[in-house]
Amino acid sequence: MKLKHLILSIFCIGIVTSTNAQFLKKLKKTAEDAVERTILRKTDEKVSQKTGKTIDDATSNKDNSNKDSKDESQVTSGNSALVRNTKAKTDFYKEDVIIKLHENGTLNQTQFFDADQVAVRLEQGQPKPGYIDSEAFMYGYNEKDGEYNKSSLIASSTQGMMVPNMLLEGYKLPPEPFMANFQKQTDQGLTANPFNGIVEFAFVYEPEQFRYEDFKEVKQTLRGQKFTKFEYLNEPGYEGSYVMFDDKDRLVEIYVNKSDTGQEMDAFNMDMTPPGESLLIYEYKPVDVKLPPAREVKAQGQGMMEMVYGSFKKDKKTGDIDEDDYDTSDSKGQVKAIKKSMKNHKVKASDLPSSYDFDWVYETEMTMGEKQKDKLGMNFLIKEGAAYQGTQMVDEKTKEMGNMTMLFDMELNTMLMFMSAQGTNYLQMYPIPEVKDSNEKMDFKITELPSKKVLDFNCKGLQLEDDRYIIKVYHTSEAKVKLSNFMNFNGAKNMDLPSIDPRILKQFSNGLIMEMHMEDKKKSKNNVVITGKSLKEKSTLIQVKDYQVMDLFSGANSFKN
Repeated sequence: MKLKHLILSIFCIGIVTSTNAQFLKKLKKTAEDAVERTILRKTDEKVSQKTGKTIDDATSNKDNSNKDSKDESQVTSGNSALVRNTKAKTDFYKEDVIIKLHENGTLNQTQFFDADQVAVRLEQGQPKPGYIDSEAFMYGYNEKDGEYNKSSLIASSTQGMMVPNMLLEGYKLPPEPFMANFQKQTDQGLTANPFNGIVEFAFVYEPEQFRYEDFKEVKQTLRGQKFTKFEYLNEPGYEGSYVMFDDKDRLVEIYVNKSDTGQEMDAFNMDMTPPGESLLIYEYKPVDVKLPPAREVKAQGQGMMEMVYGSFKKDKKTGDIDEDDYDTSDSKGQVKAIKKSMKNHKVKASDLPSSYDFDWVYETEMTMGEKQKDKLGMNFLIKEGAAYQGTQMVDEKTKEMGNMTMLFDMELNTMLMFMSAQGTNYLQMYPIPEVKDSNEKMDFKITELPSKKVLDFNCKGLQLEDDRYIIKVYHTSEAKVKLSNFMNFNGAKNMDLPSIDPRILKQFSNGLIMEMHMEDKKKSKNNVVITGKSLKEKSTLIQVKDYQVMDLFSGANSFKN
């Protein structure tokens, strides 16, 4: 568990652990992805036939827009896609590989990936093969005109996650490493997942990412070669499924045996593959791919897709990449746990109290970045002795668009989001997941700081430092009110926190945090300062009946009174 997660996340969000704080960030992303996938999930019906079908649709002249684009475009030769971000691409796609896609014992498609060209040739029984380049242009042969057409239909960041997300669901692969790599590619300015994830799997996954409770590790020797096999556990309807790596820790097989469990597809289960066997075989052999001369055309519906989701911006300048930002070793199985928690969450609006009232408002300001220009207000709503706590986000740039209050009801184990926008009030509810036991020992240096005054309160200070961060935190015991879960471990329920120095527990167990400075030794743009601005005894009342419940995970019944 990283130091910044334990300290900064608890402070900013006001929940009891860094695991819960990280959950909120991932929860928001999960919700957004779920809605996005719900809208787009009818794009394809079978995972194994997805790539070939998309190429055919994208490159065939089925509408007038293709005729217009053909008149204006020219046939071009060579691998122009490789000119963009060449080093970043070749650093990731390191080896030639042949990938065979089987469905129920039948070979449906073979993909030949050339690492030097960062391009794929697809063969699936057609007279002419298809191709995909590193900018996600798909090549298909147009028999009518006797030439290849190419289309950039999947070159947006949204498309770069849509098909891979469905593949991750279909093969039940751990999504955390793949999502982290997607973010890394995006940060580097690459067209993310140009090969729909099938090629990317070979360079994302390694054995260590499967070493947790959802998989059973088995060592095997076949034809004199050693393999590491990970059999699926805790995945009903997928008995017998596995992932296998060779003695060089390279992915060699993904086998899924899906039974007809009768599970309905919903926002938590986006697996659209029919029951049966699916097998991906990866063979690391030399491959030679030469992209054919091709005319660029607009695919049917591409204009609408670009209008809705926006074209992917190339050559984004993001500075140096820090590999630590994409480390998922401490989040194994987290996405699955979140989905399970959300799916099993049974709390309804009728279970909520009629209102939530607060007696105090603690206003803080957070400034971010190297020059501390970005500012965000956070108002903490407090009621002594209550099993709930509220946080209002105040952004001067967007406050006219509406406001939002996050409320954590610990008795119902539920996070509530009360939102007001354009005269309408909405309420969303999410579960607060249980905290997993942790035996991790935190390794940082603790130094006492000179006392100082903040808001006329005498504050004691501690400095916590590891190899990456310096965090200075000031606390007072003179305030008339305490913020029970605001860097305060006293009274937290069902918690098994990492080993925490007694000095931290002693200082923060009975008071209020007034100021915090976090310095990132490697990236000053990540620096954060949070300062208390005012503490007022002020009544605040939130009445549940004034809000319309919006359930993102109930399909057509999205809005409930």
